[in-house]
Amino acid sequence: MVESPCSGVCTTDPKSGLCVGCGRTQEEIMNWLSYSISQKKRVLKDLKQRNNIDKNQNYMLSKGIMNNLFDISRKQIFPITLILILALARLIPHPPNFTPMIAVAVMSGYFFKNIYLSLITLLIAMLLADAFIGFYQNIIFVYFSLFLISYLFYKVSKKVNFKNLFVYSFVGSFIFFIITNFGVWALGSPGLDNIAYEKSVSGLMECYILAIPFFGNTFLSTVIFSYPAIFVYKSLTARTSSR
Repeated sequence: MVESPCSGVCTTDPKSGLCVGCGRTQEEIMNWLSYSISQKKRVLKDLKQRNNIDKNQNYMLSKGIMNNLFDISRKQIFPITLILILALARLIPHPPNFTPMIAVAVMSGYFFKNIYLSLITLLIAMLLADAFIGFYQNIIFVYFSLFLISYLFYKVSKKVNFKNLFVYSFVGSFIFFIITNFGVWALGSPGLDNIAYEKSVSGLMECYILAIPFFGNTFLSTVIFSYPAIFVYKSLTARTSSR
């Protein structure tokens, strides 16, 4: 009996047409069960000639296929990881407004290069967390502010770097501050002493003034979460290009 060389990593390299996990062609994979013992041995022999084999006779990915695998990981696994981090960070104990959700909104266009994927990532992450936390009166303004931030920074995603990320974090936090606190005032949500703010300009100004301490946490958390995120992403990109 000749065992299949399948390693469980079933992804086709677009350049070579070979399976990333085992190095076989699609035809060889599909016909493996119908092959005779001699045919299977011939395929295994061919694998040693067309691919890199280590000292233990295990298949080693070529540089081209490795680049493809890292590229897949960067494009698919990283967004999913962001969703989980964003949802989890809102579920564990944290200071008020100290979450990575604005950092993800600011960086989403830079990460995904696709506005729809950016918005879907935010929506799923927020809904996952809110399903456990509970939905709240100001939810429409919170979601709208995050979507607006994601859209605006998607437009300038090519300009995002370590130098201007601090400024971008401030701008994103400020947009969130303006919109969400306007929602608190407009919806008549409880303010100081659990009393709704007056429906006047002075009431709106009072709402913003009393929310300033929360803005500090919003901005600080955005900076703290943004810089490690861009560092990890750039590291993955550099690792891919160097192979």
